[in-house]
Amino acid sequence: MTAPLSAIPWNTPALWCEANASLADALRTHWSALAGNHRQARQARRLLESIFPRMDILCEQACPACTDVCCQRAWVWADFRDLLFFHLAGIPPPERQLLSQPGDHCRYAGPDGCRLERLQRPFVCTWYLCPAQMRHLRQTPAEMKKVSESLQLIKRLRREMEASFIEAVA
Repeated sequence: MTAPLSAIPWNTPALWCEANASLADALRTHWSALAGNHRQARQARRLLESIFPRMDILCEQACPACTDVCCQRAWVWADFRDLLFFHLAGIPPPERQLLSQPGDHCRYAGPDGCRLERLQRPFVCTWYLCPAQMRHLRQTPAEMKKVSESLQLIKRLRREMEASFIEAVA
């Protein structure tokens, strides 16, 4: 399929659908070889769900007063690791890529925050903590340690899922 040149992967509805369909097909074809990936995805999902309540609190504390909203400023999209995680963990991917072209704002950023469920967001939307959120998080060292350790483990699991997926389908 011919696609417009863009730094944003799968930036048209057709490419987004094709990427998701191709990935789903590869996962079905190599299901048994990817058993470890499914376990990793479940573990990553549990870790994410364990820190989401704290992330929600951080957003409630920092975002309403923010004058430089990262969701409006950032140039973020779902990458391959995000799609792989969505599919392995049984999470429906967003209906479309977050951006269509450079300079766009995230299509899911609403007046009251993100319209995507937390699990449907690219991982960068979880691991990035702005300076105001970090100030709040530092006030509870045990929570900061838990969030930091969880995010590091999730990053490692995502790298491992990608590497073993590539090995399985190669």
